[in-house]
Amino acid sequence: MKNIHTILSELSITIPEDKKTEFDKAVAENYKTSAEHEKKVNRLTEDLNAEKEARKTAEDTLKGFEGKDFDAITRERDEWKRKHEEQEAAHKKEKEDREFNEILSSAISDAKGKNAKAITALLDLEKLRGSRNQQADIKAALDSLRTDSGYLFDDNGGKAQFTDPKGPTPPEPKASNLGSLSMADYIAARKRK
Repeated sequence: MKNIHTILSELSITIPEDKKTEFDKAVAENYKTSAEHEKKVNRLTEDLNAEKEARKTAEDTLKGFEGKDFDAITRERDEWKRKHEEQEAAHKKEKEDREFNEILSSAISDAKGKNAKAITALLDLEKLRGSRNQQADIKAALDSLRTDSGYLFDDNGGKAQFTDPKGPTPPEPKASNLGSLSMADYIAARKRK
């Protein structure tokens, strides 16, 4: 493409140097080159084609709804939405329960509980599930349970260990000194076996 000044000079038209900037400004405001015009036409053609495609898609979608009850479609959509929300809620609850049970199991094991089921049965699980700081609250509940029911823990809750009411078991008699036992001691030793 030729420059406007070249075209004018070929036609024997000259523009004074002091007027060239004003002339260029006026031409730029009022006229576009054919390349700029083609670019704009191409962009508008692409936009028109995109709009035609969107219109065709919308018409095809609407044709799919012909003969169908709009209220039934809305009810079906709402039903699927409700089912989705229920599934999300159930999944979230399962995840929270699994995490809570892992925390509880770990805390009982750390507290050296003898029977996790028995300990769990004595705890207020709903209160502990709703707690903001579950680990600390579970630990506090286990400490409280340890003082009340120490027998559920290996260290007996810090209380004295159970001892046999019969007293300590006497040592077994050796075969070499059976003759030195009295009859009562011999019978007692036989009963223990």
